[in-house]
Amino acid sequence: VALCFYSPIRARAQEPTADEIAARMIRGDAFAWEGSRARVRMVLSDKSGKKQERSMEVLARRDQGLFQTLVRFLAPADVAGTAFLMLERKGKPSEQYVYLSGLKRTRRIVGREQEGSFMGSDFSYADMQPLPKKFAKHTRLPDEKIGDSATYVIQTDIAKDAPSSYSKMVAWVRKGDLVALRTRFYDKQGKLQKTLYARRIREIEGMPVVVESHMQNQQTGHTTDLFIDQVSRDANISASLFTPSALEHF
Repeated sequence: VALCFYSPIRARAQEPTADEIAARMIRGDAFAWEGSRARVRMVLSDKSGKKQERSMEVLARRDQGLFQTLVRFLAPADVAGTAFLMLERKGKPSEQYVYLSGLKRTRRIVGREQEGSFMGSDFSYADMQPLPKKFAKHTRLPDEKIGDSATYVIQTDIAKDAPSSYSKMVAWVRKGDLVALRTRFYDKQGKLQKTLYARRIREIEGMPVVVESHMQNQQTGHTTDLFIDQVSRDANISASLFTPSALEHF
């Protein structure tokens, strides 16, 4: 089952540009999919080794080319029912909403709140949405190998006024299937903040799917592991699920 659709770069005399690679890159996490339903486990570990595990359902679709994501937490009991909704908007920032089951209230996430941790993980709310193209400048660095895999290396410099807590990102993108095997995120001061690794990749219905990924925060020692336990293609997920009011009815 495909979790992210892309157009492979065809063989040609001219090497692909940084913009072409960035546009088709498949991210190594569970929040960048479309046309799918997935059951995901999220394991949080602090620097002392203490762990917390959370399970969730992730639904994703496109509406007139714009990306929509719905995350519903299933366990443990203290977060069950909590939900997150991201709606990409054409020509303007995405909208984000969170439903807090304990308070039975939905609120919109705005401004600097988007830089906060997503449910205690090493992903921020801003990580859950596409970065508008106008804020990103992509540059190809010299190709490198990760293990036996040849990769393109793409640096993305992020505008200071972008809805992001990063100054830049560097991604190692595997040639052939364009999976980002490793992505480094740098804070506003230019210091390495965290690194995302694609640890296990499966081919499902002819498409590469990152079924295990690892985010490590180099500044805090905290880590987040994501595991896909179940996944199925669903190109007809109801649009009615992707509204702020629907978050409260589960």
